[in-house]
Formats: sequence, C-alpha cells, structure tokens
Amino acid sequence: MIACYGLCGATLRVRGRQARSLSPSQSRAVLQLSLVFVVSVAAGNAALGYIHVSFAQAIGATAPLWTVLLSVLLTRRSYPRLVYAALGLISTGMLLAVRGEVNFHPVGFALVLTATLTRALKSILQGMLLSAADERLDPIELLYHMAMRSAAALGLWALVMERGLVHDAGARSIGLWLCVGASSVVAFALNLAQFLVTQATSAVTLQVLGNIKVVLLILLSVAIFGNEVSLQAAAGCALCIVGVVLYNRATARKPDAAKQQRV
Repeated sequence: MIACYGLCGATLRVRGRQARSLSPSQSRAVLQLSLVFVVSVAAGNAALGYIHVSFAQAIGATAPLWTVLLSVLLTRRSYPRLVYAALGLISTGMLLAVRGEVNFHPVGFALVLTATLTRALKSILQGMLLSAADERLDPIELLYHMAMRSAAALGLWALVMERGLVHDAGARSIGLWLCVGASSVVAFALNLAQFLVTQATSAVTLQVLGNIKVVLLILLSVAIFGNEVSLQAAAGCALCIVGVVLYNRATARKPDAAKQQRV
C-alpha cells in the first residue's frame, strides 16, 4: 500500500494535479473503507492457516450474492429477480469448479466468511465514494487517500503477527525485495483497476468479474499447461458462464435495474 501511495502521487503529478483535501465526511468514509480492506486481507490470510485454499475459494465464490444482499441492506436498492438467479448460478458454478477436499474448521470458516463479507462490503463502500453526487472522488485520489491509512493498519498487523521476520536472514534477500517491489506495482494496478471497474459498472459486477477470473485461469491452465479438469469442474465453469450471460441480460434489458434504482 505504500507503493500504491507513491505511485498514485506520481500519477497525479504527471497529470498536473494534486490530491484534494478530504472533507470530514469523506475522511470518515475513506477510513472505514481502509479498515474494511485491512480486515478482509488479514482474515483471508489468517484463514489459510486453518483451511485449504480450495475451501477458501469455494466460500469466496459467494461474494456476488453477499454484495447484493449487503447493497439492499445498506443502500435500500433493489435488483430484478433475474439478477438473483444469475448470481445463484455463478456462485453454484464456482463452488463446483473450485471444490476440493473440504477440511472444515470452525475458526477457518469464520475467518474466510469474514474475509468474503468484508470484500463485498469494500466493493459497496468504494462504489459509494466513487459515485457520490456531491463529494465524488476520482479513482486515483481515492486510492491515494486509502493507501496510507491501510498501510498503517497493515503495518501494525504485520508487527503483531509476523514480528519474527525481523530477525529472519531470508527477509534481507535482494531477490525477495525485488519480488516484493514487483508485486507492489501489480497491486497498484489491481487496486486502480478495481476502482475504475466499480466506477464504470457496479460493486456487484466487480464481484462477478472476480469469479470469471477463476474460470479464465482454469481454461488457461488447460490450454497452456494441459492440466486435466474433472467433469465436475467443467460443469461448474459452464454453469458460471451461463450465470454471467443471464446477469448481463438482466442488467442490459432494464437500464433502471442496472443502475440499481432505490426502492
């Protein structure tokens, strides 16, 4: 997140702009967004100490449904029934596609569910900040203001949970820090892309695209590496694609529904 802060600042300078100061209400909203993001990252990483990645992916696949439910609860917005049906198909398809050995652990399940819920909540909060009628933020500005707040909270988390790395000789490896630097640039591009997609579409569409990413990775692994895919996984991918087509029809045929009109 420190790299995101620096790269956002550099991008703003190249564009001949400076980040605007936040109003008190914007500052509170950005702080909430940052804390939700930190909880999502921390809970997701901690969950992998108790459960397998396949189980975590299966629970995470339900994020679009949680996003809709939280959006209805927090913003009082309605969605056509076809959207619920489409998201149900997408989530079911992803559960089939990534389902592996389910090593259930109550702590791990609670953590991964927390990570999924907070990821959905983050999508909604950032959508509200990017589309506010009176205090709308630019994606670069939002990431700029969010980055340092998130970095401070994540730094405290790392000091508490990974303080042993301070004395680890491997942590001083040049190769490791080159990888960290490269991943930081990728993280900047990913976060910015998420904000841009949310601004152009919606929080729900962002979560749907996240599931499509998994399907594309499975297809690429088959095409490039010749990996075998089970019949169940293939059926799950097909079901997910059908759900995406239905979701696209549900939002395209009714512009008002796509904009999620208030009840």
